[in-house]
Amino acid sequence: MRPAERDDVRAMLAEAYQQYAKVMPPEVFGRYLGGVLETGEGRQLVAVDGDEILGGTRLYLPGSPTVRLPPDWAWVRAVGVAPSARGTGVAREIMAYCAENAGGATALALHTLDFMPAAIRLYERLGYERAPEYDFPAGRGSFTAIAYRLPLR
Repeated sequence: MRPAERDDVRAMLAEAYQQYAKVMPPEVFGRYLGGVLETGEGRQLVAVDGDEILGGTRLYLPGSPTVRLPPDWAWVRAVGVAPSARGTGVAREIMAYCAENAGGATALALHTLDFMPAAIRLYERLGYERAPEYDFPAGRGSFTAIAYRLPLR
């Protein structure tokens, strides 16, 4: 992400995640969205078409601070695709780029939420395997962050 894209990336992510405001308590959604919009840690990756931001994520290389994951794993957080670009392969391309640029990691991991079936289908189609030993309760116990990993070696 270029510094000039920061506000546009945040706006795209806010729009992409807005659908989950309907299934989370408002105070939980506010904190969750704040984490999604944080662009300070990890490598912020952006998919663009000309000047249009289509999607993005944050990639954390092995050794980065983790959410209870092995130190030799890379991980992604806040994968988002603009609603206008959904179904076009943007998320698939973002995830492929992350796997190819995972800094020698033995696996690429992520957490998604149990009420995000489209994301779950995508990750499973891409070969990600469930890693339930890294699941954790989220949103004050109102939902579950479920872990997936893609073996890289």
